[in-house]
This record gives sequence, structure tokens and C-alpha cells, in this order.
Amino acid sequence: MIAFILMACAIYIQAIHKKNRLVAALQQKVDTLTLAKKEAEEAKEELLLRMQSKEDPEWIELALKEKLGVAAEGELKVVFE
Repeated sequence: MIAFILMACAIYIQAIHKKNRLVAALQQKVDTLTLAKKEAEEAKEELLLRMQSKEDPEWIELALKEKLGVAAEGELKVVFE
């Protein structure tokens, strides 16, 4: 009888440890996905701001300067190689 109770307790303790490991692994996945969601929302917000600012002449000028290397009249263009 005592051996049966000890065996049942050992099986129960093993199951609890297995469940705790599973919970920890799932919590880590939740944390990772939460961080990924936050980063995606920040990227989405940045893209929305860019889309809204495409009609802004200052944004267009800045984009031309950055992407095409265009310089406005009176500005000095410096090229690093």
C-alpha cells in the first residue's frame, strides 16, 4: 500500500514538473510574440505617418535628398566614398 502511494506521488510530482516546464515554454512564446506585435505596430505607425506625409513638400524634398542625392539651390553637396 505504501509503495503504491509513493509511486502515485512520484507520478504526480513528475506531471507537475512537466506542466510547469510547458507553462514556462508557452510564457516565453507569449513574451516573444508580444514583443514582435509591439515592433510590428510601431512599424505600422511609422509607415502610416510616411503615407500621410507624402503630400508634404518638405517630406518630398527630404526624400529626394536622401534617395537620389539631390541638393537644393544654394546647398553644398558633399559625397563620401
